[in-house]
Amino acid sequence: MGIRNVLLGALATAGLAGAMLTAVTPGAAQAAEGCTTKYPKTAAVVTLRSRAIELRYNSQGCAWGRILRGSPGDLIWVDRSFDRGRTWQPHLGIRQIDTGGSQHTEPFNNKGNLIRACGKVSNYPEVHCTTWR
Repeated sequence: MGIRNVLLGALATAGLAGAMLTAVTPGAAQAAEGCTTKYPKTAAVVTLRSRAIELRYNSQGCAWGRILRGSPGDLIWVDRSFDRGRTWQPHLGIRQIDTGGSQHTEPFNNKGNLIRACGKVSNYPEVHCTTWR
C-alpha cells in the first residue's frame, strides 16, 4: 500500500488530479446510480494530517467519501472493487475542497461490492484510504 500511496501522491502532485477533476461531471454518478446521501452512517475513518477521511453509507446500499477539517485544495474520492479488493475502479467521484473545511463525493450504488474512501492533502504527496468495506 505504501508504494501505491506514493505513486498516487506523485500523480496528484503532478497535476493529474486537476485533469481528473475537469473530467468529472458533478452529480452524473448520483443520477445514473440512483443514490442519495440521506440517512448516513460512518463505516470507516482514517486520519491524514489532522483531516478525517470517512467512508459513509446508507440503507439504500449507497456509499461515498467525505473529508473533514480540510483546507482548499484537499482531495477526496472513493475506489470501488468488484473482486474483493484485488483490483478496483480508482478515483470515483473525485472532489476538491474549494472553500470551507469539508467536501464529499457523490454517492455510488455499492450493493455487494467493496468500497473505500481516499484523500490527499493539497501540499503533501501521501494518500490515505480507509479500509475496504
